[in-house]
Amino acid sequence: MTAFPLAANLGAARAGNCPVARTEDEATNLAGGPVFLAMEEFAETFATPAAAEDAAPGLYGSGLYELIWRDDAWRVAMRYWRPAPPAPVARTAEAAAKKPLGRARTPEEARKLLGHPAELAHEVLPNLYSDHKQINRRHGALVKNGLAHIVEREGKFAVELTFWRPMHPPGVAAPLAPMERTELAERVAAPLKGPTPQAELDVGLFERIAPENPDVVLVTEEGDGRFRGSD
Repeated sequence: MTAFPLAANLGAARAGNCPVARTEDEATNLAGGPVFLAMEEFAETFATPAAAEDAAPGLYGSGLYELIWRDDAWRVAMRYWRPAPPAPVARTAEAAAKKPLGRARTPEEARKLLGHPAELAHEVLPNLYSDHKQINRRHGALVKNGLAHIVEREGKFAVELTFWRPMHPPGVAAPLAPMERTELAERVAAPLKGPTPQAELDVGLFERIAPENPDVVLVTEEGDGRFRGSD
């Protein structure tokens, strides 16, 4: 398995004096927060593969590099672990995508927002898309900075999101974060209101209100109708 350098940018990765990690978990532990495997091209181009190999020792067989022919020149792209920006903090992936409690780079920062120990999770959002363009319109920023990845599901595409969530024993619901408790209390205290005033409940199954007079109930099967409140 290839060990990729962990660096903030391509220049640091090429310097060769940064730590390396084989897996995302190893890189996450080294970085102290979420990372993603970046693939970035060198700024310079090369006339021959040999010239590219001189600039990137280990071009062949190491798994770090990819040699690309484009626009009449050879180019080299390098893979390396890059620290991702602060990840959303939420109880679920859907909440992380729509309305996170905040953002954090480390477990300690996430714990302050949740009021509970946090873990870095990867979950696939339920929405499916027919192509990458639809995903990029909605989640393009997350995909670009490495906090989201495009995966295949049921012949379509979905988004796998990286976020901080409460850590809790299996089968036990995580406690609410302080912000969530406040929001829940406000909802409980607020009076229940429907979108329209509640209608009176004396209209029968086969009856309806007369459009020209709201005090008259019309029978839809037989009869000429009756006034509201009449026997």
